[in-house]
Amino acid sequence: MAVLSEWSRRQAVSSWLAVPSIAGALVFTAGWLIAGRVQDQYDPRSDYISSLAAVGAANPEIMIAALVLFGIGVMSLGAGLVHSFPDPLGRIASFGVLLSGLGVLVAGSMRHDCGLQLPDCSARVSLGEISGYHAVHDVASAATFMFAGASQLLLSRAMRRRDGWRYLRLPSVASGMLTLLLFVLMISGEFAEWVGALQRTIVVVGCIWVCMLAIHLIRLGMKERGRKRLRDGPSAHEAGSPAGLSRQDHR
Repeated sequence: MAVLSEWSRRQAVSSWLAVPSIAGALVFTAGWLIAGRVQDQYDPRSDYISSLAAVGAANPEIMIAALVLFGIGVMSLGAGLVHSFPDPLGRIASFGVLLSGLGVLVAGSMRHDCGLQLPDCSARVSLGEISGYHAVHDVASAATFMFAGASQLLLSRAMRRRDGWRYLRLPSVASGMLTLLLFVLMISGEFAEWVGALQRTIVVVGCIWVCMLAIHLIRLGMKERGRKRLRDGPSAHEAGSPAGLSRQDHR
């Protein structure tokens, strides 16, 4: 019974931790869609999402808030996965998800000095005339993509060992491989006119993956609460009610 009680507690914690990740993914998607509409000289096909939060951007607070909330949501999902995967591989993968969320949070807090789509900004960056905030943002962004892709692939292997998670294995493999592949293409320099589209593909696929895992954790929590009610039997209130007494007499 102690083992069942501990497992029920873990599932309850995981399901509650999953809720902010869905909200964060939706806010983040709405953020870059809305912020992109109010920018001048901005092309979502060729310009990074980070430029929407850069110094000098129109209404940068929209994108800053979206990045920060998404980062918190992904960290919350990672914490929920830690509770659901007690094995070493699952724990490592879950901490990878948590770290990718931390990377998004840092990237949202450390802004670019200017929008990279602007010629004078690109010239400054190519000469290395950037602030520490700008440099930290770039490092955090790169680390986020790598942690996200690697943790999805590791988590897919951990899912293979757990009942109820196996159907999410293939989406995790696909999302992880796509994230790493598109990130390599994005930084290769061969697709400079398409970096915005590549980055948006990564984040859309990532947001879908985050929501799929969060919904699964919530469903597991609901099922476990239902099983707990069946194990515990009628509540004290029900036991004292005429219907409860009748059930007890019948037994």
